Amino acid sequence: MPLRFAIPSKGSLYDGTMSFFDSCGLRIVRPNPRRYTAAIAALPGVEVLLHRPADIVEKVADGEIEIGVSGLDLVEELRGDREDLLVIHDDLGYGRCELVVAVPEAWIDVRSWRDLADLAAELHASGRTLRIATKYAALIRRFCQSHGINSFRIIDSQGATEAAPGLGYADIIADITETGTTLRDNQLKIVGGPILKSQACIIASRRVLRQSPEAMATIETILEMVEARRRARAVVQITANIAGTSVADVGQRIVARPEFAGAQGPTIAPVWPRENGVDGIYMVTMVIPQEQVLATVRHLRALGGDAIAVMPAHYYFTAQSETFARIVQELA
Repeated sequence: MPLRFAIPSKGSLYDGTMSFFDSCGLRIVRPNPRRYTAAIAALPGVEVLLHRPADIVEKVADGEIEIGVSGLDLVEELRGDREDLLVIHDDLGYGRCELVVAVPEAWIDVRSWRDLADLAAELHASGRTLRIATKYAALIRRFCQSHGINSFRIIDSQGATEAAPGLGYADIIADITETGTTLRDNQLKIVGGPILKSQACIIASRRVLRQSPEAMATIETILEMVEARRRARAVVQITANIAGTSVADVGQRIVARPEFAGAQGPTIAPVWPRENGVDGIYMVTMVIPQEQVLATVRHLRALGGDAIAVMPAHYYFTAQSETFARIVQELA
């Protein structure tokens, strides 16, 4: 039986998942846009299923699907006390949003969560209850209880939550936002900081991973490629030709500024002379953070560096997948 790997079926999470896994060398092929199954050529024993993000969390938590991609906000909202649901990788780098509390802009005296707690108490004293429209009932209950908001009522809202105060069926809202534009368009302002920062994540069934070597092997492959791709986005490879009397001479001059000496130091090799009598040239190769490119170029130039080339890294593997090693330890 193939391993089941669920991804979001539509929307920005679907687009982000397709693009991200393609960039990781794990391209998801969906022959027909109306079909809700797909495949990954690099993972022949895996069947890709397309589901609603909330359904993915539920099915993985119940063990019906082994691995899935969803939003961390939904994982935290729906997981409850189901310890079998395991977050394998909590930040894939896309699908970013924040769960926030927003109140009408006209409430000029409400600027913080403490102000909300005071307002809820005042409403309670007058015989009213603070009404909060949200689809994140569990997260908001925990938030209110931890911030002294003791009198409130959750109004379930599965769509157009930002319209609730204007329509009169809620006083405030708690919803996810990427830029805050929709909130401002509806005359709402964010109070306090984000309750939760969310992004696309990988989840799995703890029970399935313990019982299935095939599932663990698939997780290892996915994590290796995902981590290597994400690391590569932050680094580049730089090469330069530098004159010197020996490998040791060039190396010592480069590492005199260790901040510009690469991840583990430079690789240095003699350059075969193109012309007779021209020798003593050494090629230096290093992996450096992208933000250090110009500073490193200047350092190499100061050492007589020439023919300096900077190349993007597609993948950057380390001695092991740190995330997979953590998962193995957690499951042990």
